[in-house]
Amino acid sequence: MKKTIGLKMTLLFVIFSLILCLALSIFSYFASWNSYVDIYMDHARSVAEMTASLIDGTHIATYLETNEKDYYYYELKEMLNNIKRELDIMYLYIFKPGTDSFTYIIEAQLDTDDPDMIAELGNIFEYTRIEYDYLLPDVEARRTSTHKVISYNEAGYGNVVSAWAPVFSDNGELVAMVEADVALTRVEKRLREFLIIIILLSCSITVLLLISLLFMMRRIISRPLERLTNNALGFVSDDTLSEFADDIKTGDEMQTLSESFGKMAKDIKRYTENLAVVVADKERIATELNVATQIQISMLPYIFPAFPERTEFNIYASMTPAKEVGGDFYDFFLIDENTLAVVMADVSGKGVPAALFMVIAKTLIKNNAQYGKSPKEVFETVNNLLCESNDANMFVTAILGYLDIPTGKFIYVNAGHNFPLLRKNKKFDWLKEKPGFILAGMEDMFYKQYEITLHPGDEIFLYTDGVTEAVNVETELFSEPRLLETVNNYLDLPLKEFTISIKHEIDKFAGIAEQADDITMLVLRYDGLDSGS
Repeated sequence: MKKTIGLKMTLLFVIFSLILCLALSIFSYFASWNSYVDIYMDHARSVAEMTASLIDGTHIATYLETNEKDYYYYELKEMLNNIKRELDIMYLYIFKPGTDSFTYIIEAQLDTDDPDMIAELGNIFEYTRIEYDYLLPDVEARRTSTHKVISYNEAGYGNVVSAWAPVFSDNGELVAMVEADVALTRVEKRLREFLIIIILLSCSITVLLLISLLFMMRRIISRPLERLTNNALGFVSDDTLSEFADDIKTGDEMQTLSESFGKMAKDIKRYTENLAVVVADKERIATELNVATQIQISMLPYIFPAFPERTEFNIYASMTPAKEVGGDFYDFFLIDENTLAVVMADVSGKGVPAALFMVIAKTLIKNNAQYGKSPKEVFETVNNLLCESNDANMFVTAILGYLDIPTGKFIYVNAGHNFPLLRKNKKFDWLKEKPGFILAGMEDMFYKQYEITLHPGDEIFLYTDGVTEAVNVETELFSEPRLLETVNNYLDLPLKEFTISIKHEIDKFAGIAEQADDITMLVLRYDGLDSGS
């Protein structure tokens, strides 16, 4: 039967007893410090309140207005000097509190004081952090009697306790504050001596205990631990995992620990082997995601200007996925010499599933549009095709529009997508025609198409809900009203700069909040047949 190690560890508790004694001594030190500080705090508070009660507030109120000293001013300063000298005050002065700074009125000054540290009437200083946090709330509350006592240490001022008391005029108006600062130098000196005695006594006891325990520790703990350490080092030698030698046979908890290490070593080897497989799989997935990202980017038109030989219109688009790959997509292509098709769509979800569904939807829309079908017919056909074997219940919101280049006639159909924005008469506004049902939601749906006429200078702005539903850290949405205001703030910019500016406003609004959805935008400007002449 294994013996417990409890008896062997008994002597070690002596060290913990010493630590406990040291902790109690340190606690006594700080308790004594707090007692001394409380005494000095009461002293500072009493001096501040007494001084405030002796001051004629009506006279004080005139000094800052006139910046002139009178007979009462010098009598008051002499009184402050006497109080400072007799009551052992480090700093004693009267000041006018402001919002961000305070103005000196009178400060006590003895012959032993550094003249560079004494402020004069009218000197203005910014609040310290302590004064700003503790003094200002009381001043702004305008209580009839108030004081705050704090302890702080600042360069050039030392460790002091401070107290404030208000000075009122005859009509009860707060005109100034009295501050009394008491130095803690003597307290620090006494407590340093007390701490030195405690440390010396603790060190002496510790040395005696350590000498008596070294022999026992060597036999009971050190040797088995050294063997256990060597076995552990041998387990990971040469950057490989070898067999763990659990050969400690002490018959106590140390032997149990060695056996536990042996089991842990076997588990680590097995985990390391599995981890190597997982890491390889993750690297492969990361590589495949990178390839998928490049494929998705290459599937979307990304070379601009897209039709440099066509002067009747201009177009620009961008897509920023929330993950490596996204479900948003845009497209534009010439159906014939006189017809330009534009597409904006958003697949439900994000990541790889949405990207795969996006590829299918994009291909179907483009192929059916190039067969000569109207936007309405394209969506009705694509909707039925996407509904087939849609076990994942994914869907697409989309807009498809045809621009008749010679006439400017724009025919479009909306399948549950965000309302487009149309710029006419140098201002964007909504095209809020009733949208149809989403694609892949239900078979045999009918879609209604709408027609508008674009004139030279008109623009159509298409986007996904990643724009209007971008959120900031307060979970506030970018929203449609903010989008409308933003696009109208960047009128007449080149199309690329226009979309970049909108994306910049979205990023500025979101701040550090993580992008939750893909952000896709497309803007089409119609210039007309005479634009190239």
